[in-house]
Amino acid sequence: MKKMEKLEVTIHPRRRRVVGDNAKDFKTEACVVLKQHAPLQYTRWKDIPIDSKKKMWLTMKQKFNLQDSFEVQKIVFEQLNRQYRSYRHKLHVFYLSNKDKEEILHKPPNGVTKEDWEKLIHYFESDGFQKISDRNKENRKKLKMAHTYGTKSIAQYCYEDDDITRLQSQASEAGQEPITEDEAFIKVLGPEKSSRLRGCGNGLKPPSKRGERFNDELIKENEELRKQAEEDRECLESLKKDNKEMYERLQTLESQVNNQEVQVHSQVQAIIKSQIPTIIQNLSIFGQIHQPDVSYS
Repeated sequence: MKKMEKLEVTIHPRRRRVVGDNAKDFKTEACVVLKQHAPLQYTRWKDIPIDSKKKMWLTMKQKFNLQDSFEVQKIVFEQLNRQYRSYRHKLHVFYLSNKDKEEILHKPPNGVTKEDWEKLIHYFESDGFQKISDRNKENRKKLKMAHTYGTKSIAQYCYEDDDITRLQSQASEAGQEPITEDEAFIKVLGPEKSSRLRGCGNGLKPPSKRGERFNDELIKENEELRKQAEEDRECLESLKKDNKEMYERLQTLESQVNNQEVQVHSQVQAIIKSQIPTIIQNLSIFGQIHQPDVSYS
């Protein structure tokens, strides 16, 4: 990677997985970021502090050209979650192969702190973990196919060229009704469980009756909210119109008041001007009547 140059990543629009040319580099970097910022003492990914997750997200953004959106961040965290569980599983395998050694507690694997290792061993030996481990073993026995082939996920194979792509091409060449990628995917891999599509992990889940009812309720609720928003918008527009009319009336009244003040002032000036000769005459008469009697001796 060149200095300051970010790698482009492609996110499968339906299967919510990073695919394409840089998918392997993305997973490798995710593993490095986990070892740097994800404390192993937490049982589940959701228990990891938010600050640690923010550091992981920012570090991944420094390496890859990731859109700064909630949906992309969620997909990146789902990948980190899968690799977090995988890393802890590898440490559990290491523990099982060395648990009889006396120094197992004091010699953690490379890259693991002594504090994290002690808490991991305590968790591995707990009854709760043993129940989960036994249940997962039974579930793995029931799997008819893995979610990966080697280092690639099935979502990555779907992105490239596999049976699903050929199935779509064959349908087109035979003049049959075109099928979507998801329909071809299900047809190749067989019927899926209600919880997820076979081979897709937790990336793509089939619709359920409960989900359909929930979607119908959401659609109905959204329609009610849309109508309410439309009514609120109309009410707001009406208030704006009323306010505008009131403002115009106030402007008119103010103009009328100003005109009346000008008229009153002009009338007062005219009255004063018309009375000036009379006032002067009265003053003159008043002065003659009261003229002082001056005698000279």
